[in-house]
Amino acid sequence: MTETPTSHKTTPAPRVVVIGGGLAGMAAAVAIESAGLPVTLLEARATLGGRAGSFTDHQTGQPLDSSQHLLLGCCTNLISFYRRIGAAHLIRWERTIHFRDSAGQHDLWAMPGLPAPFHLAPSMAFFAVLSIRQRLSLFRAMLSILRLPPETLPSLADITFGQWLDQHAQSTPLIDRFYTPVLISALNEQPRRASAAYAIRVFQTAMLAHASGYHMGLPACPLSDLYRNLPCRDIRLSTRARGLRFSGQTITGVELQNGQLLTADAFVFAINHHTLRKWVPPELAARDERLAHLDNLESVPILGAHLWFDRSIMAESHAALLEGPLQWVFRKDRQGRALLGVISAARQWTDQPRARCLAAFEDQIRRLFPPARNASLQRALIIVEKRATFSPLPGVDRYRPQQSPPPAGIENLFLAGDYTHTHWPATMEGAVRSGFLAADAVLARAHAATDPHRTFLVNDLPLQWSARLLAARP
Repeated sequence: MTETPTSHKTTPAPRVVVIGGGLAGMAAAVAIESAGLPVTLLEARATLGGRAGSFTDHQTGQPLDSSQHLLLGCCTNLISFYRRIGAAHLIRWERTIHFRDSAGQHDLWAMPGLPAPFHLAPSMAFFAVLSIRQRLSLFRAMLSILRLPPETLPSLADITFGQWLDQHAQSTPLIDRFYTPVLISALNEQPRRASAAYAIRVFQTAMLAHASGYHMGLPACPLSDLYRNLPCRDIRLSTRARGLRFSGQTITGVELQNGQLLTADAFVFAINHHTLRKWVPPELAARDERLAHLDNLESVPILGAHLWFDRSIMAESHAALLEGPLQWVFRKDRQGRALLGVISAARQWTDQPRARCLAAFEDQIRRLFPPARNASLQRALIIVEKRATFSPLPGVDRYRPQQSPPPAGIENLFLAGDYTHTHWPATMEGAVRSGFLAADAVLARAHAATDPHRTFLVNDLPLQWSARLLAARP
C-alpha cells in the first residue's frame, strides 16, 4: 500500500500595519519586513520623512527641507538605517565644526589618527572662542563626564544639567559659548533645564568615547531623497487613517479616509503622542499604562528660516552661531546664496510677527558674515514646528512609554517615536532606535518562543583604549 503524504497547511506570516512614515515608522517597517513579515506603511503626507523630511516649495516647485537635520558618528542606529535603505552614500561627513561670532570663524576639528578624547586636544588648545581659564575648566568637566560609568547616568536623571554645571564650577560665559551651542540642537532644550543624564550622554557618545563619534554627517540632497528607495513593498502615501476598530483589547483594523478597512495582526503607531491619545477610546486607554502619562511630556518648538540672497554668503557647509538668535546656519546650495537657519527650543519665537523675525535674522547674518553686508535678501520662508519634540527635562523617563504592550494593555498596539523609551533624547537616532525596538517587540510577539529574535539595535561605539585609560575602566 502506498502511503499518502500528509498535507501541512502553511500558516501565513502575521501582517503588520505601520501608521506614520517618519523615521520611527520607516525604521520599524524596514526592520519588520526584512524579517519576512508583510508590512503596509501608511503616511498621510505626500512624502516620507515626517519632521526629518522635505516639502515642495510652492514658488519654485523644488523640495525644501522642513528644517536642517544632521547626524554624528555616534548615531550608530541611524547610520545602520541609512545603510539598510541604500542611502549611506548620500551623507557627507566632516571632521570640523565651524563656530562663528563677530570676531570671525573658529574651528573645532578632530585630528585624524588620534583616539578619543585626544583627537580634539590640538584644536581645543587653540580654540579662541574660550579663554585659557575656560578651556582648563572645560577639560576638568569633560574628564569628570568621561569617568562617569554609563550605568550611573540614571542617578543623574532627576537633576538639571545646570545643577551639574554649577557643581563643577562651569562659568556662565563658558556655558553660553560652548555647552549651549553644542547641546541645544541635540536636546532641543536649554542645557540648564535639561536632565543631566541626557546632556552627559551627548558628550560621552559624541566627543569622549570614540574618535568617530565626533564626525558630523550632512545629507548631500533634500531629505526626502534619502527615502526614495525605501525597501518596503507596500507604501501608501497621501493615505490618512480615520479610526480604529477594536474587539476587546485587540485592534482588528484601521479604517482609512476613503472608507477602506485594513486588517492586520499587529499595528505600529509611529505618530506623535498628542495624536495617539485621540485614536484610543478612553476605556481602553485607561487600561494601557503606556498612555497614562503622555500629557506630562512637554513639547518644544523648532524654527527653520530659509533665506535666499543675491550673492554668495558662506563657503562652509555650516556654522554654529555664538551670537543669536539663529543658533546654526547651513548652506543649501553650491553657491552659498541659499541658507537655512535654525533655532532649537524656539519658544520665544513661535508667536513673533514674521517681519520682526526676519529683521532679526537678516541683521544677524549681515553682522556675522561679511559678504552679506552688501547683499540683498531676495526671499525668506519661516517654518515653525510647534510640537517638534518632547523636552528632556529631569524625570521625563517616568512618562516615556515602552514600545511593547503591557500585560493589561492593548494587545497588538506597538509604539514607535522619539518620545518612547530609548535612553536617548528626541533626535533622529532616538527615532530610529524606537522603530527598531518596536520591530523587536512585534517579532518577539509573532515568533514567541519558536524562533528567538535578536535585536535590530546596533551597539554604541566602544570606548577607545585612551578613553578607557582616562576613565579608569578595565
